[in-house]
Amino acid sequence: MRFLDVTLPGLAANLALDDALLHEIEEEGLGPVLRVWELPEPAVVLGASGRIDEDVNVETCRRDAVPLGRRSSGGGTVVIGPGAINLAVVLPMDYAPELAGVETAQTYVLDRIGGALRQLGPAVELLGSGDLTIGRRKFCGSAQRRLRKSVLVHTTVCDRLRLDAISLYTHPPRRQPAYREGRSHEEFVINLGLGRAQIVRAFLNAWLPPETAPEPARIPDRRVRDLLASKFADRGWIERL
Repeated sequence: MRFLDVTLPGLAANLALDDALLHEIEEEGLGPVLRVWELPEPAVVLGASGRIDEDVNVETCRRDAVPLGRRSSGGGTVVIGPGAINLAVVLPMDYAPELAGVETAQTYVLDRIGGALRQLGPAVELLGSGDLTIGRRKFCGSAQRRLRKSVLVHTTVCDRLRLDAISLYTHPPRRQPAYREGRSHEEFVINLGLGRAQIVRAFLNAWLPPETAPEPARIPDRRVRDLLASKFADRGWIERL
């Protein structure tokens, strides 16, 4: 298992890097990789099929110079920034039988991460289509992108995120899990509050045997640059819906 804990400058570059790691596995047959990143400033990230006007308070984002990006995976629109730990799990499709199906792949990845976090004390429960919760309040969502031979699962753990930024910069989602019961962002989302170091350690423990050091992963610079130019820094991609 390879591991990369790096945050590139700018939102678009970080979204491109996650996708570049997926394409490395798909096209070059490289082994699985885990990645952690955390932006130093707030940003809004749409899912691949998210709709800007329905999901985002665009004028408020412009006023506050909050960047807007679109990832390649599905799922809803999220606010990230300081205190939001972004975790990417990139696996060959033959890594586990559960990866063959969309729902089972998401459950497989989130179950492992949730189980490792439970070892630290919180009563973490997997609810909805891929949310980690405590007391039926969400602190971690997920999304995935599937290619023919590989899968990327994105998760974001709210640990010390400024939670009022969620309602400030985004609208309530059009599609909501039943367990949300119509609650507002403020009533529904919580911070985990474990601290970055413990979350990263749990993330590694979910995938590696105890006391095993991961193999460092390299940044595929050229592929990142290509994806930035063709997709993630392109307004046509970001504003396509």
